[in-house]
Amino acid sequence: MLNKSSSQPHRLALFFFLLPLIVVAPGARAQPSGLPAVPSVGVMKDIPDAHEKPDPALQYRMVFDVQTMADSSDDVSPALQSIGGLLNTFRKYGVPADHIQATAVFHGQSIVLVTRDETYRHRTGSIRNPNLDLLKELASAGVELVVCGQSARAQHYLKDDLIPSAQLNLSATITFINLQTRGFVKVVE
Repeated sequence: MLNKSSSQPHRLALFFFLLPLIVVAPGARAQPSGLPAVPSVGVMKDIPDAHEKPDPALQYRMVFDVQTMADSSDDVSPALQSIGGLLNTFRKYGVPADHIQATAVFHGQSIVLVTRDETYRHRTGSIRNPNLDLLKELASAGVELVVCGQSARAQHYLKDDLIPSAQLNLSATITFINLQTRGFVKVVE
C-alpha cells in the first residue's frame, strides 16, 4: 500500500507535466489543419523560404473591401475567389477557424454580387448570379456579408433584392471605420 503523503508530490508533478497537453490538445484536435474553409476555391501557391506565413497562434480580423468584378457577369467575382483562397490558406497553415473573423463589404458596383437571381438577371442580363454558391460557402465559413446602405439606396436596391445572408448597414464607410477601430485590417479585393 502506498503512503498517501509520499505519492502526493508525484501526483502534483504529473499534473503539472500533463497540464499543457490537456490545455493545448482539445483545440488542436478540434481544428485539423489542411481542411479548406471554402471547398470550391484553392489556396495560395507556396513560396519556398517565405518569411511571413499564416501563424496559428494569431487572431486574424479582416474586413474586405470588395471591388473587383469579373470581366463577364456570367463569371464568378475574382474578389470572392481571392477571399476564399485566403481563408483556405490560413486553414492549410493550421490557423483554427475560431482565430479568423472576416467581413466582406459590398458597395458601389459590387452590390450586384450579393443579389438574388431575379435581381441579378434584371441588372446584368445574365440568367443567374454565378456568385451565389461561393457566397454560400463564404457565409458557411463565417464570413459576414455586408452591404452599404448608402450605395444600395443610390442604386435603388431593396433589402429583398439581396440574398438572405447579406445584411444592410448604414454605410460602407461607417462599417470600415467601426471594424478598423475594433482591430480589423482592411483588405482591398
